[in-house]
Amino acid sequence: MDQLPDQPPPRPKKLQADFNPDRPASNRFGRRLQRIRDEVERNRTVGPKYPTWLLALVLIAVIAFFTLIVIYA
Repeated sequence: MDQLPDQPPPRPKKLQADFNPDRPASNRFGRRLQRIRDEVERNRTVGPKYPTWLLALVLIAVIAFFTLIVIYA
C-alpha cells in the first residue's frame, strides 16, 4: 500500500581530468588558450624591434610638432 517509488540509481560522479597546461585541449576553448600561450611565449623570446628610448623620442617629436602647429597657426 504505502510503498515508496523506486529511487533512480545515483549518478556516478564526473571524473575531472587533471589540468595540464602543457597539453593543449582538444576543444575550441583549449585551442584558443594554446594560441594565446604561444603568442605570449613568442613575445617574451623575440624582444622589441625598436628600442623603447627611440619610440619615446619619436613620440616627443610628434607631440612637439603638433604643439608648434597649434601655437603658430
